[in-house]
Amino acid sequence: MNILDSYKEHVKPLIGFKIVGVDVEDCKHGDPFTVLKVTRGGEKLNLVVSQDPEGNGGGFLFIEEGKP
Repeated sequence: MNILDSYKEHVKPLIGFKIVGVDVEDCKHGDPFTVLKVTRGGEKLNLVVSQDPEGNGGGFLFIEEGKP
């Protein structure tokens, strides 16, 4: 499995969730964390946008139009 496949496998379980809210949390050492609140049936998750897997600060979430 290559690195792109591992990233894909990490986010695949999110398929079917619906974004129902947005929040921003302060980060004392860097950019704030964007938090997407999502639900699927009775499941609720917070998707936190971070600059790295260790959570060393918030990251930037790109919003792009889908490609045909």
